[in-house]
Amino acid sequence: MSTPFRLISDWQKHLKVNGREPKTLEELAVAKADYEHGRRLAEIKALRAKLAALDQFLPALAERGIQLAHRDLCTYDHGKTVRIQTAMCSRDDKLFSALIDLGFREIERKDWGTKEEQVKLKFGRSLVVTIDVTKAVAIAATDAGVPA
Repeated sequence: MSTPFRLISDWQKHLKVNGREPKTLEELAVAKADYEHGRRLAEIKALRAKLAALDQFLPALAERGIQLAHRDLCTYDHGKTVRIQTAMCSRDDKLFSALIDLGFREIERKDWGTKEEQVKLKFGRSLVVTIDVTKAVAIAATDAGVPA
């Protein structure tokens, strides 16, 4: 007796279409999209308070020509930090300077390749954001008196 064909492996049992395993490639694609959508909604829910705190800076950033709507907002630490990434995965030196001007302070800096660093900025007690900047920009901010 042969085993019936299964499209998914045991480690993919979380993928469901109408409560059952997907049986076609289309159903598999829909199940993966549904799962990813649920994960992303949970991520946004975890960021809810941080995003609300960041809202107050939108007008000041817009005056400086910066639109956060053009960037991806996510988290890699279950909502403790807002990761702000440009659409093109490039460095965001202009946003870094604007946030420093608005009262954010640099609390951490990590090497992030040969020409960039990942900088963690904090405002108040709980709003923490992480962005990528050119190494020279992060160094210049430190030289200007911004505490590391």
